[in-house]
Amino acid sequence: MRTVKAICLNAHDWKESDKLLILLTAENGKTVSRIRAVKNPKSKLKAGAAPNCYAEYTLHEQNGTSIVTGVEVIEQFFGTWTDPVKNLCAACVTEALERVTAEGVSAEREFSIGLKALFGINYGEAVPYIYVLRFLTELLPETGVDAEDYIVPNHVKKVISAAANADEDELGCLDYSVSEIVSAVHWTGRLFRAAGVELKILDLVKV
Repeated sequence: MRTVKAICLNAHDWKESDKLLILLTAENGKTVSRIRAVKNPKSKLKAGAAPNCYAEYTLHEQNGTSIVTGVEVIEQFFGTWTDPVKNLCAACVTEALERVTAEGVSAEREFSIGLKALFGINYGEAVPYIYVLRFLTELLPETGVDAEDYIVPNHVKKVISAAANADEDELGCLDYSVSEIVSAVHWTGRLFRAAGVELKILDLVKV
C-alpha cells in the first residue's frame, strides 16, 4: 500500500462500473490505477475519479494492477466544470501533462506547473487562456524543443514573454486581447507539434 498526492489527468470507463485513472505524481510521473464501482452514485471514491481532481490517493497493488482504495480530495477545481472556457483550458493542461510525462519517471516540474495552472484557471482573475499560455510556455522545454530555434512572429513572442514574466497578480492587467492570447496559445501548440506532441484539444480553443 502507498499513498500519493496526484492530479487525475484522465478517466476511462472500465467494465460495467469501474474506471481506469491516469494519475500524475511528482515523484513517479504517470501511473494507471483502477478505481472500482465509481459509477455508483453512492461511491465514496467517486470524487477522485474525475479529471482535474487533485487528491491524496491510497493505492494497493493486486496481481500487478494498481487499485485505488482511498481518496482524500485536496482540490476539485469546481470552476473548471461549471464554466465552459475554464473546462476547456483545464483540459488543455491535463492533455499536455498526459502527453509529455511518462510512467515511472520523476515529473516534479511538470506536476508543479500543472497544478499552478489549474489553480490559476479556476481561481485567477485573468482570462483563463493566459494561464494555459504560461503553462505551455513553461512545459515546452520538457519536450526538448527550444522556441528560439523556430520563427515565431514578433507580436506572438511579446504575448508569450509577457505571460511568462508577469507575476500572478499582473496577469489580469496585461494589455492583450483574448484573440491575441489565443493566437499565442496556438503558436505554442505548433512548437509542441514540432516535438511530436499533438495537443488535439487546442483545436477547440477559439475566440
